[in-house]
Amino acid sequence: MWFEESSWSNLRLTDLVEEWRDLWPSKIEFIVSAMAYLFAMTNFLNLPKLILENGGVAFAAAYAIVVGVLCMPTMVMEMSIGQVTGRAPVLAFYHLFPVFRGIGVSQILFTMVVLACMTKFLSTLCLFLYYYFWTFHAGRSGLPWLNCKAFPEFVSQPCREAGSITNITQINNRLNTIQAESSMMQFLTTLERPSESIADFKDFQYPILIAQGAIWIAIFVAICFGVRFVGKTVAFVLMLAFSSLLVFFLRSATLGGVTEILEIYWKATDWEKLADYQVWRLAIEQAILGTGIGYGAFITMSSYMKRSNNLVCDSIFLSVWHLIISFVQTMSIICIVGYLSMKLGIHPTELLETGEDQMWYMLAYVSYLPKLWSGVLLTICICTMFSVITILALSVLSTFEDAFGENWSKCCRRFFLALFVCLFCFGLTVYFATNAGRHAYELATRSIKYCTIYFILTAELFATAWFYCAHKLGKDLHNMMRSRCCSCFGHFFLYFTYLLPILPAGVAFLNALDYKFSSFSAPIHEWKYSEYVGIAIAMVPLIPIPLYFFMTILCACCCKGKDHAKTCKRIRTVFAARLQNHHHRDEKAQPIPRYTSNAPGYLLLPQAPLAEPEIYA
Repeated sequence: MWFEESSWSNLRLTDLVEEWRDLWPSKIEFIVSAMAYLFAMTNFLNLPKLILENGGVAFAAAYAIVVGVLCMPTMVMEMSIGQVTGRAPVLAFYHLFPVFRGIGVSQILFTMVVLACMTKFLSTLCLFLYYYFWTFHAGRSGLPWLNCKAFPEFVSQPCREAGSITNITQINNRLNTIQAESSMMQFLTTLERPSESIADFKDFQYPILIAQGAIWIAIFVAICFGVRFVGKTVAFVLMLAFSSLLVFFLRSATLGGVTEILEIYWKATDWEKLADYQVWRLAIEQAILGTGIGYGAFITMSSYMKRSNNLVCDSIFLSVWHLIISFVQTMSIICIVGYLSMKLGIHPTELLETGEDQMWYMLAYVSYLPKLWSGVLLTICICTMFSVITILALSVLSTFEDAFGENWSKCCRRFFLALFVCLFCFGLTVYFATNAGRHAYELATRSIKYCTIYFILTAELFATAWFYCAHKLGKDLHNMMRSRCCSCFGHFFLYFTYLLPILPAGVAFLNALDYKFSSFSAPIHEWKYSEYVGIAIAMVPLIPIPLYFFMTILCACCCKGKDHAKTCKRIRTVFAARLQNHHHRDEKAQPIPRYTSNAPGYLLLPQAPLAEPEIYA
C-alpha cells in the first residue's frame, strides 16, 4: 500500500543493514511540516511585550541575530544527525556516541511533558471555540468570556466585562481581563472549577477531559499511518492557520492607530541595551523556545529524508521563514494594540502581557471587533498548536518504532504503537482535567521553563561538536550532499557549534539563579510537597544523560561480552561513533586471487591444486 513502501534507496552511513523505513512522499511535505513546527505560538504571545520593554527594534535585531547564530547552525546540526543516521533522537545519538544515548532519551521524556502541558492549553482553546459556535446554535448574542449579563450561567460573583477598563490610577488604566472579577476569568473558573489546593483534585471536569481526549484522537489519526500521512495533515492545518493569520493581520493593520504604535516602538528603541546581558538572555531564551531546537523534532523529521537531501538550503529557508512568520505574528498584535491604545487612551504597556495572559488579552481585544474575529483568532491558535503537537508526537512514535525494530514500522503494528503512545500521553494530561488541574498546570509549565530544555540543548551541542566533532559531521555533509557549495556552507555553520554550548548553558544558569518558589500561586503552596514535585518535573528528564553515560562506561568495564575484548578496547568502543564512511576504499585490501572459489568464472578443484596460483588482475 502507499504507506508501506520500502526505502531501499535511502542509503545510510551506519554499520547496520539497511532497514525498512518510510520516507516523506515529497520534499515539499518535509518543508511544510518543518514550517508548521516553526509557526510557534510563543512568539505570538511573548514578542510584542518583550520588544517594547527591552529596547524596541534593538531587541528585535538581537532576536534575529540569535536565530542566525544559534538556531540556524543548530538546525543544520540536528538535520545532519537525523539524515546521516536515519533514526529518531535516541538511536541517532547512540550511533554518534553510545555513551550519549541518554540525550535522545531526555529529549523524548521532556517532549512528553511538553505535550501534556500543550494539550491542557489547547483543550481550553478548543472549549472556547466550542462555546463560540454554541452561541450561534443557541441564538445568543455576545460571547460568554466577554459579556456578563448575557451569560449569567458563567458568572459566580460580581462581574465586569473583560474588554472594559479598570481604573488603577488617574494616569494608568488597563483592560479588566486577568482580574478575578472579569468575565474572562469567571468563564475559565466555570470551566475548571479550581480547588483550594493542588493536592485537592476532587472531581473530573468532563468538558476538559473530553476536549483532551478529542485532541489525542485527532493526533492518533494523524500519526498512525506514519510520516506519509503526517505531512498531508500538517500541510492542511498549516494552510488554514497561515491564511487565517494573514486575514487577521490585514484587518488589524487597517483599524487605525498603526502609525502611532509604530512610533511608540521606535521611540522605545535603545541600542545601548544590547550591552546588557539580560537582553541577550531573553533573546536567546525566546529564540530557543520559538524555533523548537533541542527537542529532537528536527532530527526526527530529517531522518525520513533521503541522504542526498540539501539540508543546508532547508535550514536557511526555514530560519528565514521563522523570522518572517514571527514578524507577521508580532505586527498583528502590535497593530491591534495600537488601535485599542488610540481608542481607549491606554498606554500600550498596559495592553501587553506574556504567556497565557496575553492570550486572554487578545481575546479581549477582539471584543471591539465583530464577533467573527474571535473565531478567526481561535482558529489561528488552535491550528498552530495542533501542528506542533503532531510533529512532537511523531518524534515520540518514531523513537518507539526504532526501539522495537523494522517490523513495528509496518501499518498494523504501527497502528497499535501509535495507539499506545497517544494513550500514554493522554494519561499524562488526566490530572489537568481535575479541580486541581489549573494549579498542576501552573506548577508543570513554570517548573520546566527554568532550566530543562537549555541543559538538554547544551548537552546535545557539546556531545555533537566536541565528542563526535563538528568537523567530522561536516565531512559527513560532504559525503551526503551533491552540492559542494552548500555542503561547504553547512560545514562552516557547523563550526559555530563548537562555541554554542555556552549560550543555552548561560541561560540555564541565570534562570536557576532567578528561581523563586514564592512566586507560585497560593494553592500550590497549600501542599508541602509541591516544590519537590516541581523540581522532579524539571529534573527527571535530565537524569538519562548522566545515567546512560556512566552506565555505558560501567558495562564496558565489567561486561566482557561475546568477543572477550580487553577493557581499554571496550571503553574505546563506547566512545567511538558507530557510523562508517562507505565512500573511501581500503587501500590495504588484498587483491582477489584469480583461481579461487570466489573468483568470477572459475572453480578450484581440491584434487588438482596449482603450485603457483595466478593473481586475478
